Amino acid sequence: MLRATCLCGNAAYEVTGEIHSPRNCHCTNCRKFSGTAFAAWGIVQVDAFRLTSSDADIQKYDSGGGLRAFCNACGSPLWFEPAENSTILGVPLGAFDEGDVPAPAMHVWTQSKAPWTSIDDELPQYD
Repeated sequence: MLRATCLCGNAAYEVTGEIHSPRNCHCTNCRKFSGTAFAAWGIVQVDAFRLTSSDADIQKYDSGGGLRAFCNACGSPLWFEPAENSTILGVPLGAFDEGDVPAPAMHVWTQSKAPWTSIDDELPQYD
């Protein structure tokens, strides 16, 4: 079982399955959403995801291609709902407090990489 929370702790969720395809995403939307050079994300099945906080003020923003959920109190990214596939969610790896969270295994959207950063590891890179 993996457990995640936002920065203020108001929003919490559990993932009962595995996190698949962990990656560092360099797309412009992830850079803007995370406020840094890239965002570490993984993919989970919707049926393995359960929101455990009933009083959280969760907002969603349509960033094109899907909805980005975030805590309205502290602004922490919570998950991404891709418009093209309603069976999966993208989850930010840094939100997890408990469980066996996999390390990113690739870099994606590297053609959108911030010009002031470099990729200095041996992980596969995908434009």
